[in-house]
Amino acid sequence: MTEAEKIARILLAEPKWRVVCHVKPDGDTLGCGSALVSAGKKLGRDVIWGGVDPLPPLYAFLPHSGEYRAGASATDDGRCVIAVDVSARDRGVPGLEPRISIDHHESNERFGAEVNWIDPQAAATGEMIYEVILALGCALDADIAEALYVSIATDCGWFKFSNTTADTMRIATELVKAGAVPATLDERLHFNDTPAKLRLWGRCMARVRPVGAHAALSWITRDDFRETGALESDTDGLINMLTHMKGADVTVMVSEVKDCLRCSVRSRGPVSAQAIAAKWNGGGHRYAAGCKIHLPLGEGLKALEEELSRV
Repeated sequence: MTEAEKIARILLAEPKWRVVCHVKPDGDTLGCGSALVSAGKKLGRDVIWGGVDPLPPLYAFLPHSGEYRAGASATDDGRCVIAVDVSARDRGVPGLEPRISIDHHESNERFGAEVNWIDPQAAATGEMIYEVILALGCALDADIAEALYVSIATDCGWFKFSNTTADTMRIATELVKAGAVPATLDERLHFNDTPAKLRLWGRCMARVRPVGAHAALSWITRDDFRETGALESDTDGLINMLTHMKGADVTVMVSEVKDCLRCSVRSRGPVSAQAIAAKWNGGGHRYAAGCKIHLPLGEGLKALEEELSRV
């Protein structure tokens, strides 16, 4: 029995599900959540979903986005709790113990009470959710296909990143056959930016600088958010633009938020992004990772520069 089949057997025996997305939700976790909600409802299940942080406006087009609940309580209400793309307890809903954890981050803490399906070879957790939905015996429809396409495409850079595999392309093909329209989804995600978001990105791009021989670093301050009117969620995807810098095998983007420095790390060379994030108890996978640094901005940037200078 495959892991997807084990998970499907549990879910088919449960009338009520709760799907948990990670903090600062991105396209992968939200696409997975949206797809599972659609599948569960098709199967007659009572399904709710959400996470600690709000759903970014960019993803408001996803099916069932209006049902997403932020700041979810730490009680399971007797539901079967499924964590999707959540690599650690504190990235889900603190205090809530998932029965099932489905994720592709190698650093996953394996905190699922019954099943931990962790596959670092998957380009996105959406590839795994696709297998779960098939194992549930739920036919793909346009809603499920659209959500999973967003999950997979956003996490593999629209099929440009090195984590893209033949399985990634095979699954994407099936999703297009089922009703996902790549041009429409690209339009919604890449041609829908606010002036505030573009101003914020401009500030970050203006600060980018090389560190050592093979790294680059940039940052956004709390004042940048306030003065541009941008949201914290408007940083989604910004790190990928910084990776375009010539010679930067490792790139770090720092956001100064309320209680910490939130760092996104990307690698396109031999150095593991996960290894860098782990210096500050972060996680992720080889090519994409993140961490939080609990230092003032100046001190945090200095510590990062010291680490990156060794790359």
